[in-house]
Amino acid sequence: MEKDFDIEIQDSHDENEAHVQLPMNFLAFGEIEPDDVKVYIKQDVYRALEKYALVDVEHERGTILLGDYCEDLGKIHVVISNYIEARYTDASASTLTFTHETWDYVYKEQGAKYPDKKIVGWQHTHPSYGIFLSNYDLFIQENFFNLPFQVAYVIDPIQKIRGFFQWKNGNIEKLKGYFIYDDVGKPIKIEQLKEKKTEPPPVKKSKTATGLIALLCVSTVFFAFSIFSLHGKYEEQLRKQEEILNDLSAQEAIINSQADTIEKMQEQLVNGVLDPSGQTTAADLIEMLENHEITLRNQEKVLEELKNFVENSKQESNEARFTIYTVVDGDTLAKICSEHGLDYKTNINIIIELNGIKDANLIYVGQKLLLPIDE
Repeated sequence: MEKDFDIEIQDSHDENEAHVQLPMNFLAFGEIEPDDVKVYIKQDVYRALEKYALVDVEHERGTILLGDYCEDLGKIHVVISNYIEARYTDASASTLTFTHETWDYVYKEQGAKYPDKKIVGWQHTHPSYGIFLSNYDLFIQENFFNLPFQVAYVIDPIQKIRGFFQWKNGNIEKLKGYFIYDDVGKPIKIEQLKEKKTEPPPVKKSKTATGLIALLCVSTVFFAFSIFSLHGKYEEQLRKQEEILNDLSAQEAIINSQADTIEKMQEQLVNGVLDPSGQTTAADLIEMLENHEITLRNQEKVLEELKNFVENSKQESNEARFTIYTVVDGDTLAKICSEHGLDYKTNINIIIELNGIKDANLIYVGQKLLLPIDE
């Protein structure tokens, strides 16, 4: 289906405004809300990031998204045409830290290969965790990608789901939909995916958005329009952002702040679940996991084990309780279970999954563990 749209462009615009051609050949995925940022990601970039996410599913991986942006009638459009691998990061199964070596590499690559492209956001993986931004991810978005057109793209390569996050009214919100585009005449061979929801149900959608999606998702829509992007509006902010990231001392301070934030977060994740008696219930843990108030490795698996634990313990979820234990020298999981009156075979799965332990024979002194309480 081919459509022509007339976009009225106001005559008054900044001399620094650049002429941007929005994609003409694209497919919509999900629900495109009228007031949301419109994100277009090129088909080969989309495919490359999917493959990149699968290279290592034991650690988070990331990239810097490059492209352009523009505004039309107050609505932001972001076009993602390239990416740069975020090398030299400090990565774990649940965190990704950009070091000053990372940014040094990114800016060198950008200058050499994509000098005319802007940094329009970042992408990272959540192996098994689902699509959301943790407190740590929010910290990165707020400190490194805080301009209105800079988005976050999250891929869970295990569950095979993905999603974008935008700045909207000063807050970071998940986009309900986005576009995959390519050159005119080149087919877009991406299946319409029915993605699993990993967050609270969205607000009621508008009839206007529903009608738009019905039109866009039937077939590839070709339409051409060009508008003037208000680069001048954010040019000073971009320069300041680049200065900060190029200033190694400032970068080092941000990274140290990140490390402090992570340490505090980990402390809160452990201690924040306890009531005054030093315990918590399975019901509280399940609620916090489902609402992403705490983030654990293999989120869905942990929820499954918690619910199985409640069922097998023959207790109500608000009666099955957990407490914190700090590992000391000479401890093993078998010894800890024995000293707490827990059957090792019955409880080992919930202990391993709840505490993100990969190897039951590998725990360390000072490690804090959530343990079931033998009633």
